[in-house]
Amino acid sequence: MEIERKWLIKPEKIPYDLSALEQERIEQSYVSFYPTIRIRKINDEQYVLTVKTKPESAEGQLARNEYEMPLSRAEYESLERQRKGGIVAKTRCLHPVGELTEEIDIFSGELEGLAYLEIEFPDEQSAESYPDPSWVEKDVSCDYRYKNSTLAEKGMPI
Repeated sequence: MEIERKWLIKPEKIPYDLSALEQERIEQSYVSFYPTIRIRKINDEQYVLTVKTKPESAEGQLARNEYEMPLSRAEYESLERQRKGGIVAKTRCLHPVGELTEEIDIFSGELEGLAYLEIEFPDEQSAESYPDPSWVEKDVSCDYRYKNSTLAEKGMPI
């Protein structure tokens, strides 16, 4: 189960030195939008297939079932040829905060200028009670326009 919140941010307001944080270069694309089937390349060396579905028991929009499995490079390249929509390219910076990790995503390519802060939580109650960090612009956790699959399908939100 994935339970996360997402905020729009402005890179110049990030209160951390991103160069000091662990970073991942991510390219992800979608084989299917409904259901969500994503393939992801991380640092040109790790390949992952992800299937996301809405859990029957979830009341809100913060939780989704998430199933991941590793892929070989050949499997990834084969699935990439079946891609729907565009490629979502970003650099993810990982910032530990207590037992949680802030994931700061700085987008590139067609999504240049877009940046998010995402945090995954152990349960919906923790997610809903978590205060907005002081440096974020806007909570977009429940705004479908800012889901990565929507970005791949429709491009930059207007």
